[in-house]
Amino acid sequence: MPNGLNFNRLTFTVFLAFVSLWVTTPSRSFAAEPTKDEFSLFEEELKEKSASPPTRPTAPTVNSPKVDKPQVAAPAAPEKSTVESPKVAAPTTPTEPVAATPATSAPTGETADQKIERLKAEIRKSPKNAGLIVDLSDELYKKEEYEKVTLLLWKHIDKLDRRGLLLLAKTHEKRKEPGEMIRALNVLIGKDEKDYEAHSLMGNAYVLQKKTRDAMESYKRAIELNPKYEPAYDGLVGLYENRDVPNLYELRILFQDMVQSIGPRPQYLRKLCEINTMDGTYEPAVQSCKEAIQKDPKTADAYVYLGIAYKELGQDDTAAKTLKKASADFPRSELAQFNYGRLLEDQKNYIEAMKVYKAGTEANAKAARSWLGLATTSFELRKYDISLLAYKNACKYDKKNAVAFRRATTVLRNAKNSKWTDQFEVASDNCTF
Repeated sequence: MPNGLNFNRLTFTVFLAFVSLWVTTPSRSFAAEPTKDEFSLFEEELKEKSASPPTRPTAPTVNSPKVDKPQVAAPAAPEKSTVESPKVAAPTTPTEPVAATPATSAPTGETADQKIERLKAEIRKSPKNAGLIVDLSDELYKKEEYEKVTLLLWKHIDKLDRRGLLLLAKTHEKRKEPGEMIRALNVLIGKDEKDYEAHSLMGNAYVLQKKTRDAMESYKRAIELNPKYEPAYDGLVGLYENRDVPNLYELRILFQDMVQSIGPRPQYLRKLCEINTMDGTYEPAVQSCKEAIQKDPKTADAYVYLGIAYKELGQDDTAAKTLKKASADFPRSELAQFNYGRLLEDQKNYIEAMKVYKAGTEANAKAARSWLGLATTSFELRKYDISLLAYKNACKYDKKNAVAFRRATTVLRNAKNSKWTDQFEVASDNCTF
């Protein structure tokens, strides 16, 4: 019996050992997860750093005997003992966490990389400090390390303040991830339904998803909450301008609202000047163009649209003077060169028009309309070499100019100009939609 009892005890002990091993092993791995995942973005660094802190408390106990030895064995070496004593004092001060507080103020001359390393070190000391996490994310954002930003901020989403949530949404915008933008912004709007910046960014997300109506509603909501918030207006402007046929009526109202709510900034007045001119409301165009010039006399656009408005109102002499002045004062403005060239071409002044169109191509080498103007005027002057080159470039930058190119080819064929007909035919055939 005793032997059987001993056998049963041995079996039972082995069984308990197996069970305890089976139970504790998963729990250890499970318990290790949070520490490993505490700052998972820099996991490898954490492994290196996590090994060093446990050795720090033991440093004083190892060094203290070393201090005693020099004092007994070598009393004639006071220098060594004085050096050793600070070593003992430094580790024994338990103020290492307190020493992290001065580190929050950036040292002078600190580089971006150094700041990142400093912030990472501070986060390791207080991993629940959401402000430090957002600071680090902001530095990573500046370095365009967007994936790191999103991983870090989503990990701490429950701790993030408004600044962190906005940064998360903007980072997803950079990554062209509208769905993730909307997720982050819903968290922010859930905290504050009246956050106009969040609504404006929501509009940006819907634009990326090509949900025009939802984007428009988000931008309008942002403007309702803050009538002076320019990015929301910019979003609406983009929606109206990017239609197949721009909605000039809505654009006019929008820029009038911007002038009223934000102020008569030159760029708003220039856009009103342009919109009124393009929409055929020439008298308001003259007024808004003059206001734009008064605010900013160093930009060509307002002079150009003012000249066009005068022309449409039948004030040809004033129009010519205005457009000529724009062309002369702003030689690097293709808009000014093209419109003055077109006025001269309408007046059959092909020689001057050709010069002005050429200046337009120099101002912008990819401006198809100026190349076309140069092609038509030089063709009228029978400068076919210049015309052929200009037609080729006009077609290169806008295939719609193939129609004008073929028309010129037909004129040469009907005139039986065999020298140039073949060259124009080959080049025009290569210009296809």
